[in-house]
Amino acid sequence: MSPKTWILGDLRAMIEKEHTKTRSYRFSRQFEESYAALPDEIIDAFEKKLKVFLNNMFHPSFRTKKIKGFKKRIIWEASLTMDYRLTFELERGKVIVFRNIGKHGILDRRKF
Repeated sequence: MSPKTWILGDLRAMIEKEHTKTRSYRFSRQFEESYAALPDEIIDAFEKKLKVFLNNMFHPSFRTKKIKGFKKRIIWEASLTMDYRLTFELERGKVIVFRNIGKHGILDRRKF
């Protein structure tokens, strides 16, 4: 596991300690791999915005919307910056599963 993926575990512990009202969440393997390859400034942006996202994933700054074309699953996209997106789904309507993170190309259907 790379040092950047260790940050995800540290980040989870910090948020769980500070905020008990946030949604539960987990990271997919794809998300962890993509996260490890991100530039440091994007990792910093994700860390800063994660608390807000967990409290309100529909905050206007995320421009959250459903990704069209899925019939059996509902997958969402949210903007981290103008160039970077993250995708997620809700497991049992409660747990946020972060699926992928990266530039707009992560929304290419072949990457799902």
